[in-house]
Amino acid sequence: MCLVRIAIGVLALALPLTFAGRAQNAPSVDLSQMSLEDLMDIKVTSVSKKEQRLARTAAAVFVIDQDDIRRSGAASIPDVLRMAPGVDVEQIDASAWAISIRGFNFRYSNKVLVLIDGRTVYTPSFSGVYWDHLDMPLEDIDRIEVIRGPGGTVWGANAVNGVISIITKSSRDTKGGLLTAGGGSQLHALGQLRYGGSAGRASGSYRIFAKYFDIGNAAAADGSPANDHWRRSHAGFRSDWEITHRDSLTVQGDLFANRESGTFRPGFSTTPFDTFTAGDVAATGGDVLARWNHTLAGGSQTSLQAYYDTYRRTEYGPPEVLRTFDLDFQHHLDAGDRNEIVWGLGYRVNSSGLSPGYDVAFSPPSRTDSLFSVFLQDEIRLSSAFSFIAGLKLEHNAYTGLETEPSARLSWNRPGGRHTVWAAASKAARQPARADSDISAPLATIPFGPDTVQVLRLLGNPQAKAEQIRDYEVGYRSELTKKLSVDVATFLSFYRHLATYEPQPPVIIPGSPLQILIQLKFQNNARATDYGGEVSLNWNAASRWRISPGYSYLHAALRQDPSSQGSTSSTIATGFPQNTFQIRSLVNLSQTMEFDQSLYYTARLPGGTIPGHARLDLRLSRRFGDSTELSIVGQNLLRPRTVEYGDASALLGTQAVRSVYGKITWRF
Repeated sequence: MCLVRIAIGVLALALPLTFAGRAQNAPSVDLSQMSLEDLMDIKVTSVSKKEQRLARTAAAVFVIDQDDIRRSGAASIPDVLRMAPGVDVEQIDASAWAISIRGFNFRYSNKVLVLIDGRTVYTPSFSGVYWDHLDMPLEDIDRIEVIRGPGGTVWGANAVNGVISIITKSSRDTKGGLLTAGGGSQLHALGQLRYGGSAGRASGSYRIFAKYFDIGNAAAADGSPANDHWRRSHAGFRSDWEITHRDSLTVQGDLFANRESGTFRPGFSTTPFDTFTAGDVAATGGDVLARWNHTLAGGSQTSLQAYYDTYRRTEYGPPEVLRTFDLDFQHHLDAGDRNEIVWGLGYRVNSSGLSPGYDVAFSPPSRTDSLFSVFLQDEIRLSSAFSFIAGLKLEHNAYTGLETEPSARLSWNRPGGRHTVWAAASKAARQPARADSDISAPLATIPFGPDTVQVLRLLGNPQAKAEQIRDYEVGYRSELTKKLSVDVATFLSFYRHLATYEPQPPVIIPGSPLQILIQLKFQNNARATDYGGEVSLNWNAASRWRISPGYSYLHAALRQDPSSQGSTSSTIATGFPQNTFQIRSLVNLSQTMEFDQSLYYTARLPGGTIPGHARLDLRLSRRFGDSTELSIVGQNLLRPRTVEYGDASALLGTQAVRSVYGKITWRF
């Protein structure tokens, strides 16, 4: 606690002391000269699988660039994502998060697709993302494109409420060495080494890296140290080659090993009779990706990408193993003066399994599934100001067969104008996971008498349907003045075939104690309607000061079909924050010093037990020459500990704690 108070005092004192001497020191970067026009001119690729100017993009897109990441002080990708409006980031324990876009948030949020350089990290076993698998050197990220709203036409299954696309830097941009070391009150140790250079001829480049961190326990409900220690080792490489003036090749790969602690209940549901067990989670995995880009003689471009991904994870007893191979081809061409076409083919095969003999089981224990896809998208320039984009994706999966995911988008932006108005209508689907069709898992064991217990179990349904969305959006994006820009998006979404758990007739199992077995079977007997919007601003308040606020509103109504006798898998009380707000302030104190502040607020969920909570992060940094930077970061500074989400399935939630860490970065 003394360290925390000292650090906050240093941060508070640094601001007035440095401003007092500002007449003698001009900032190294004039924030007012970081033109908002340049920000609007950022190229994004995740909306249509081709480069587009952000200003003309007919989608709700928020871009987090490398400077945003560096100045956020974040130590993890989930903390970086807090700055994007409409993205709900809630920490469960030191290594687990619930992250979603526009609702349906829980630990395994199954309606957001997450990509790293075009490689999907969505797990087909339990749905959602293991965020503890995703850590990477934040310095290697070029940008993160956050798309709010369906992206199924381009990216396919599970891009229902949004897409988070993490794009890393080319190795040509990371030559030389980078050494990072740090530690603090909860981030006990951080070490990272990266080196890059030219490979073979001048046309090739490479980088290799190794990273390790040790994150200490958060807080339990009574304020004592929790049992959620997390250690991770991670190493990887990337190489980029300009083979000819028409051909380029990228090859990259990663290996990681996690060791985590957690506290678990025996079932997935909360009861007053729960007993908790401290346990360890081990996860190891790796991937390799290759992408070949080729420009044809007529100027059209093709891309062929292949990757292999695997992990092994132990959490609920049985080891979970997943192996994925993916092959993707796309072709981008101009057809006449008005049509810009992107089309592609895809094939993915997943082999997944849980070792038999445990209480959590899949039937069959292992299986191999294939996914076939084809998509076509045409951008039609109706006039100098109007563009119309129509697209369709066809996918065939092993659970529900053929799924169609169409979209239509219209944008208006006059040449040289500062205003863009856009509208979109889309359909997307979340295909079932193995947990939906094949699982058998304990939910709860409840004493029902002196020698009788009621046992609840979850059963999968081989006839599970795909959850579907029909979504309508309208947005406005503008550089209002040279110092102020705004981005607004509104949406209305209709969901059908949402997951419910339906009780089956009870089964009496004789013995001591007598068991009354009630099985809850996965069904698709719910619907929902969501509406809301997000707004984000960029304001160059002064030559040294930029302010970036954001706000999102979400209203949701869940309804069960008349035939449903069970409960929905999502609840308003945990998955749909109605109001979230964030504001970031970036200040250049002098040529060598920066002071950055980030405030995040999530209102109490309707009917929920988690109170509204705010988080304040501060960062103070000092550069020494061109090669060294020293920074001190305070996170979650408003109170000693905060509950953000609570329990998640069988995992006992902990409280995020106030923390401070220091970091030094040396480039050589």
